[in-house]
Amino acid sequence: MTLLLSLIGFLLTIGILVAFHEYGHFWAARRMGVRVLTYSLGFGRAIFATRRGPEQIEYRVGMLPLGGYVRMLDEREGPVEPAEQHRAFNRQPVWRRAVVVAAGPAANILLALFFWWLMFMVGTQGVQPKLGDVDPGSRFAAAGMQSGDLITGVGDAPVASLSDLRLRLLNGAIDQQALPVEFRRDGAQHSTQLDLRGLDPLGGQIGTTPTGILERLGFKLWRPPSVAEIAEVQEDSPAARSGLRAGERIVAVEGQGYRDAWELIDLIGSRAGEPVTLTVASEQGQREVSVTPRETRVDGERVGRIGVALASKPRDAKTAKAMFFVEHSGPVEAMGQALGRSWDMTALTFQVFYRLARGEASLANLSGPVAIAEYAGKSLVLGLSSFLGFLALVSLSLAILNLLPIPMLDGGHLLLYVIEAIKGSPVSPVFEEIFARIGILMLGMLMVVVFYNDIARLMQ
Repeated sequence: MTLLLSLIGFLLTIGILVAFHEYGHFWAARRMGVRVLTYSLGFGRAIFATRRGPEQIEYRVGMLPLGGYVRMLDEREGPVEPAEQHRAFNRQPVWRRAVVVAAGPAANILLALFFWWLMFMVGTQGVQPKLGDVDPGSRFAAAGMQSGDLITGVGDAPVASLSDLRLRLLNGAIDQQALPVEFRRDGAQHSTQLDLRGLDPLGGQIGTTPTGILERLGFKLWRPPSVAEIAEVQEDSPAARSGLRAGERIVAVEGQGYRDAWELIDLIGSRAGEPVTLTVASEQGQREVSVTPRETRVDGERVGRIGVALASKPRDAKTAKAMFFVEHSGPVEAMGQALGRSWDMTALTFQVFYRLARGEASLANLSGPVAIAEYAGKSLVLGLSSFLGFLALVSLSLAILNLLPIPMLDGGHLLLYVIEAIKGSPVSPVFEEIFARIGILMLGMLMVVVFYNDIARLMQ
C-alpha cells in the first residue's frame, strides 16, 4: 500500500506540475505569435497522442514521466516554409523569446501560490512546538529552557506550529544568528536568547539522510503521558513465548511505572539478553510476565526487543488532543499567508543553493524522484491540506531550479538572451553547442547524485 501511494502521489505531483510548467511555455508561445507543434508530458515513446485544432497541434504523453516539452516551429530544427517563417521561434525578437522561456517557471510560481492559498483555506494541521526532555548539554538548556515550555515566537516572527519553528530556526542557523525566543511556561510569558552561531544547519554525508535542524539542536517534542497497549505480537518472539497477548496493557517494568510508550521502549531496549518482569493488565486483571528481550542492532547499537507492536494510549485524552490543531483562514487572509510562505521558502531555497555553491552545505541535502515519490505518498496519507502544501513546495522548487543560469534549463536560455541583448546579436552556434554540452554534463552529474542519495536512503 505504501508503494502504491508513493507511485500515485509521484504521478499526480509530476503530472500536475509539469503540465502547468509546459502550459506556461505553450500559452506564452501562442500569445507571442509562435507556432506550436507539440505539447508533451513525459519523454520517449508516446503512450498517448492526438492532434487537435486547425493547426493540428500534437498533444502526447511519453513513457518517461520525468518532465515534458513544448516543440515550436524553429529553422534550427529543419526547413520552414517562407509563409511560416515569421512564426518561427528563432525569428522572434529576443524579448519575445525570453517571455516564452520565462513563462514556464512563472506558471509554477503562480501554481505554488494557488496551492498554498487553497491549503490555508482548507485548513493547516499543526503540532504545538512544546519542548520535551531537555538535554543538559543542548542549546535549549543553555538558553534556560525547560521541558514543557511552549515556544510562541522566534526572532520577530510568531510561531504557532512545529513547522513554523523549524523554518525560523533553519533561517537563523543559516544566518549564524543568536535569536530571541518567546515562550510560555506555567501560563506566564518569558523570553530568552537561543544561540545558533557555529551550528551547521545543512550538514550530512552524501548518500545519507541529513539530520534536521531540530534534531541538531537537540529539540525533543513534548509527549503527553501515555500507557502502552500491545497491538500485535510477532510469532516466535520473546513476547509470544512468554504468553503476552494483543490487547494487554503494559503498566510497569520491574514494578516501576513509566511516562510514555517511548520511555518503555528505552527501558526494555536497555535490557538486551536480561530477564525483565513486566506488569500487564487486561479485563481479567493484572499479572506479571517475565520476558528476555532479544538482542538487536539498531544503528550499530545493541538494544533489546521483545517482538511486539505497541499502541500509545494517552492517559489524559484532553491534554493529548490539545497538542494538535487545525487552523482555517478566509480567502484574503489565506492569500497573504500564501505570499508570505512563498517568500520564506524562496529565500530559504536560494540560501541553500548559495551554500551548496560555496561548498558550505553537503550534497546530501539534494533529493530526486524517489524522495519526491516517498514524500508525495506520505502527504497523501496525511490528507488534502498536506498534499496541497507538498505540491506548492515542489512547484516553487521546480520554478527556482529552472531559473538557475544552468545550460539546458530555462535560466540557461535566459542567460543567452541577456548576452544577445547586450551584444546586439545571438551567440555563435559553436558557443551555444559548447554551452549545451556543459549543461548536459552538469545535469547528468546532478542526476547521479540525487539518485545515489535516494537509493542510499532507501537502503538505510
